[in-house]
Amino acid sequence: MFPALITVLLVCTGVAAGDMFCTAVGLAPLMRVQSYREYVSTVRFLQPRYDPAMPVINSTALLAGAVACVWAPSALARGLLAGAAVLVVSVIAVSVAKAVPINRFVLGLDPQAEPADWPAVDPRAAWRCWHLVRTAAMTGALALDAGAVASLL
Repeated sequence: MFPALITVLLVCTGVAAGDMFCTAVGLAPLMRVQSYREYVSTVRFLQPRYDPAMPVINSTALLAGAVACVWAPSALARGLLAGAAVLVVSVIAVSVAKAVPINRFVLGLDPQAEPADWPAVDPRAAWRCWHLVRTAAMTGALALDAGAVASLL
């Protein structure tokens, strides 16, 4: 059972880290240069696709990591898996506390009616900053999970 659990864990942390990396190097810079209308429309297009998937992937990574931590056959593997789980918790916390409110704000905007104070309330820089925090944390979680597996070989 442990090999299957580790497989699920590595797939989830790998998919999440890869998604976040692609967003950090591709989508976020693209959205930074888009006009107001293009940006709001892009968020409206992407959000229903990412929103159902990423919470499930991140939660599965956390659950699989926590169980793997308990079942791991060595103290080193348990420590690495525990560290990875803490990083996944931080990804979830930043998502809920920072990214989700920003996304909700943008989803509430009318793409056809740019607010007069848009330059002052434009959330793209803040969203990118928090996304980079999540990306680093999930990439770290993947590295720790992989290290745990390597320690068992």
